[in-house]
Amino acid sequence: MKRIWLLIVASLALGIGGLTQALPASAESQRTTGNAKLIPGSGSKPVDPKDPEGTGKPFPGDSKDPNNKGTGSTGLLTLDYISNLKFTQDQTVNGVIDATATNRKAFVQVSDRRATGTGWNLMLKPEPLVGKSDSSVSISAATLTLGNAYFLSSGGNVSQAPTVTTGATEALPVGSYSLVAQAQNRPGDRQGVGTWLLRLNTSNSEPTRLSVLAAAVTKQQTYEGDLSWLLTDTPQ
Repeated sequence: MKRIWLLIVASLALGIGGLTQALPASAESQRTTGNAKLIPGSGSKPVDPKDPEGTGKPFPGDSKDPNNKGTGSTGLLTLDYISNLKFTQDQTVNGVIDATATNRKAFVQVSDRRATGTGWNLMLKPEPLVGKSDSSVSISAATLTLGNAYFLSSGGNVSQAPTVTTGATEALPVGSYSLVAQAQNRPGDRQGVGTWLLRLNTSNSEPTRLSVLAAAVTKQQTYEGDLSWLLTDTPQ
């Protein structure tokens, strides 16, 4: 089969050569020019948050997170927007309190404007929960589950979507970083170039969920903890 393919290629090459020789002696060749005015773009300005539905339009805002206008990060590889998640306690089963996120427009926005397609990693570390009225109470016996997370393009991106690397029911422990998404530099199939939206808490059956050991909750109050997101320029 390989020999047949080589023979076909050789035959086509010879055929093209024959056509070139057969051109009339009176054939005429002309040359034109094309020009375009190009305005240099600034790749270091902050990227505004985009509509989490993937329309490419500006972010309309989230009533559950009204004061969040984005990170304002500058550079060629940036975290542009990260939702502040709000949770409501659902139930206590086998000594574990389950709470579900209420943000229906929750997302994380990543922009890669390096145009190299070398990839990136997105990692997440949930921090301990601290009481808002009594900050002496701190809870580390908790986990975060992202649920059915997926990427949407913010518009006309020129690469494949990044990959979510954590499962819908995978528990992310407090106090350590977990790899949650990745863009890889695959030959001819680059990922994550442009602006991408990691959607969270869109599924009723697999929501973003917080699980807390009931015995660790010694006082009834509102608790709050940081979510530390880390974007690195080298895929693992």
